[in-house]
Amino acid sequence: MPAVGVKNFIGERLVQAKNARGLSSVALSDLAGISSSSISLYEANKQNPKVETVESLARALNVPVNFFFKDIQVDRPGKLFYRSMAAATKASRVVSEAKYEWALETVDYLLTFFDLPKLNLPDQDVPEDFKSLDTNRIECIANELRAYWNLGTSPVASMTRTLEANGIIVWRTKFGAETQDAFSEYRTPHPFVILSSDKQNYFRSRFDAAHELGHLVLHRNVDRSTLNKSSDHKLMESQAHLFAGAFLAPAEAYYRDLYAVSLDAFRALKPRWNVSIAMQIMRARHLGLVTEHEERRLWINMGRRKWRVSEPLDDSTEPESPKLIKQGIKMLIEEGVKSREQILDDLSLHANDVENLIGERGYLHLGTSSRPVFKASAGKVVPFRKN
Repeated sequence: MPAVGVKNFIGERLVQAKNARGLSSVALSDLAGISSSSISLYEANKQNPKVETVESLARALNVPVNFFFKDIQVDRPGKLFYRSMAAATKASRVVSEAKYEWALETVDYLLTFFDLPKLNLPDQDVPEDFKSLDTNRIECIANELRAYWNLGTSPVASMTRTLEANGIIVWRTKFGAETQDAFSEYRTPHPFVILSSDKQNYFRSRFDAAHELGHLVLHRNVDRSTLNKSSDHKLMESQAHLFAGAFLAPAEAYYRDLYAVSLDAFRALKPRWNVSIAMQIMRARHLGLVTEHEERRLWINMGRRKWRVSEPLDDSTEPESPKLIKQGIKMLIEEGVKSREQILDDLSLHANDVENLIGERGYLHLGTSSRPVFKASAGKVVPFRKN
């Protein structure tokens, strides 16, 4: 039994908040003025902290005190598909996964009030063994899904709207690592696609969304242990790339528009198909329109034009913004079902964190006013004269 202290303190919440803030136990110890050994005991539920200790932890981690006493009622993240599993991205994965748990809880909260769009993925003939997936089958699966969603063969107007309309939750957040673009998880009743807001690139973000959709469609039955095998992970990433290209630029329709296989032609098609020049180079290679040598020359010329880091038109359009979570929170407030205070209390999160979830800074902060107020030291107040 834990030593005497505040009852019902949940150590897993302390771990969650510490991870979400990207802090080690030593760093948290310095911020909160609590020994790291005590923090470890609290995390393991081997000792209950005193009231003043809980308050110190709450201040250091910028969470409400009641955060530490709220049960975790959603299934913890299981099989997550990451673009990179490198050690360099481990710290950002720890942070993003902790915040992802808050997103899961927020959606679970919204589900008590709303019926979100039902998951609408067809029962496709996807091989049990992902290693047996070839290029042609991936092309077919992407085309079948487009047909099922009635997208035709035209460019997809909005990837986030398309995913959300079909029961897939999309969330954008900062990862704090350039090599970490997105991740996803197939879960019921709603799979999740999490996109990075570190780089404000409309075209790249659309590809990331299509890539993660590829994982949800192609790899939902893959064993979790497989994700830790470098060769298997690399193959799955390649397959998700193929799917994204096929989904965003269907072969026949895209080929009809491609008047030449050149960087200038790809640049001209970029605003029509809303895909990057880099993706079009890969797409041309997958479709057999260029040889390996020709593809290499295209990449070299991309470098000469200094387009590898920043392509033309990259700054022309804001990235797509998910709406589903934001609309749910706003509807609760605007329809008078819940106040801002009640929502923050129900979620046991700081306003900043919920605003990060909905993508709108300042919306949930309390007690703010846009009206001018008199200074406390102001003396005589002179009224406006009437003309």
